Amino acid sequence: MNQRSPLPATIRARVHTGAIDRVTRFYANSLPDTFAELLQNCRRSGATRVNVTTEEVPNQGLRVTVADNGEGIADPAVLLSFGESGWDDSTARREDPAGMGIYALSRRGCTVASRTADPDTPGWTADLTPECFLGKDEAAVSEYDAQLAHGTAISFLADQSAATVLGALREAARHYPLPVACDGERLDQTPFLEGALHTETWNGLTFGVFKDRYTGFKDNDLNFHGLAIHAGLPSVSAVAGGTWCTIADVDACPGLELVLPARREPVRTPFLDDLLKAARIAIYRAMSLAERPPALAFADYAAAREAGIDIPAAPAMLRPWRPDIADSDDWRDSPPFASPDSHSLVMSAELDIQDSQALWRALERTAGASRLLEPDTRLKGYDWYDALATVDSVRFYVAAGGVTHSLDALRAGTETPARAATKALPPAMLSRPDTITVRLATGRNGKPGPAMTIPTDVAFLAEDYWCDLDATGPLVTADSAIQPHELAALLRYAFFSPSDDPDADSYDTQKTRFDDDAMHLALSLLASEEDARKHTIAEAVRREVLWALPLDRDVTITLTGGRIGIEFGPEYRQAQGAPA
Repeated sequence: MNQRSPLPATIRARVHTGAIDRVTRFYANSLPDTFAELLQNCRRSGATRVNVTTEEVPNQGLRVTVADNGEGIADPAVLLSFGESGWDDSTARREDPAGMGIYALSRRGCTVASRTADPDTPGWTADLTPECFLGKDEAAVSEYDAQLAHGTAISFLADQSAATVLGALREAARHYPLPVACDGERLDQTPFLEGALHTETWNGLTFGVFKDRYTGFKDNDLNFHGLAIHAGLPSVSAVAGGTWCTIADVDACPGLELVLPARREPVRTPFLDDLLKAARIAIYRAMSLAERPPALAFADYAAAREAGIDIPAAPAMLRPWRPDIADSDDWRDSPPFASPDSHSLVMSAELDIQDSQALWRALERTAGASRLLEPDTRLKGYDWYDALATVDSVRFYVAAGGVTHSLDALRAGTETPARAATKALPPAMLSRPDTITVRLATGRNGKPGPAMTIPTDVAFLAEDYWCDLDATGPLVTADSAIQPHELAALLRYAFFSPSDDPDADSYDTQKTRFDDDAMHLALSLLASEEDARKHTIAEAVRREVLWALPLDRDVTITLTGGRIGIEFGPEYRQAQGAPA
């Protein structure tokens, strides 16, 4: 019988030798990573400037040297001591250096030269090959006699172009706190918080608040001594007054932990949660100091007051309600804010696009459009908003031959939106009904209110705006005065949704064809099939043939038994007696 191995009484963390074999994977070996790490080490060394030089090396690439005037490195062994930073206690407390920055060069290899300010400590130089970083080879250290004041110079070969190297260096130096020169030219640098409307310090960093600072998705919002990363700092979108955001510049913030070794994102800690809350409060404070404080959502208004920041409550203002349109590419400006009154209604009901268009026509015909306002759930909690009456549901009813059905019932009883599945329905119900009414169910403070009934003349049998035009099933009352072009326009607003498939026609072509088909459908319903055919033929001639016809004479086109005949009349000037 096999004897079981005893379990250890305790275990302890250790670094396996296999970790050294993987050090080349700690960094992406990119130029931005390399410059970011080297510049951070220059700063930590107490340097006051950084000089970068480049030199073309035949058949090898571009030699890049990053030199600083810092304290220098007394013991070269710390370079290859994985995880040992060698920085003083003060730096270690402020920044938690990982002792891995030089490993950003582990795949490239590099040459390091350094000298301390102590005249009795010799300068030294060492060539670090990738094998040295992997612990497979030793790096020889020799005394460095070149004219180097105290500081450190690190050289490496780059296989990228000089322009690419300079671009990566410019990006790394953009918000760096020390001056950086490349081949004798000072690089442009910008304070990270430049242009902020308001700044305030918190636990070793500085918040800067901006308004309408639109950049990009996951924009860098935290600057760690020149290394800009995305930390997910908050923004606050006002109901009226723009979007406000905050970014942060780190000075000495030991509570902030960044994921090592590259420090490209923060570690989720209680301190980070506090930081995010403090950033939001900084935004509220900036808003309160604005000449015209923005109108806030109720949740932000309440949070600001809880933090002791006084921002005026959002005024009683809402945008008028407008129906949706099917064409998502048809951008329209929102109507200006309006003040609600005792007759106002907030449109809380969710409507399909075709129903919202039909309702809008009904409201315009009865002068009721001005009463409806757009909902804004961000304002729930304000007394004035909670007291407004709401439209909770919208139902259409169609009557023909003394029979009334709800539009929902008609839709449920059809094989397609345009054809009846039951012969019990009057034929006029699906073409020219006697009446169409819209019933609005209202409410206030969670309690039902009086229903409103509005007469109208148009509705649609279609259950979804995403359908063929033939399936829209427009219903128009027999006494309606709507004109064919008005119905065609209504069909476009309610149903035209262009395809973005690469094989589809252009937007303009799709829209033109839809408008032609919509006019044909409107004429068939409101006039006659013959009128619809005439319109369709005329539009086809205008679109496909008109360009080839002479414009200075009459043209007669006849079609007999499949044969096409074309006759040109005399030129107009001859017919009027003008000389040839």
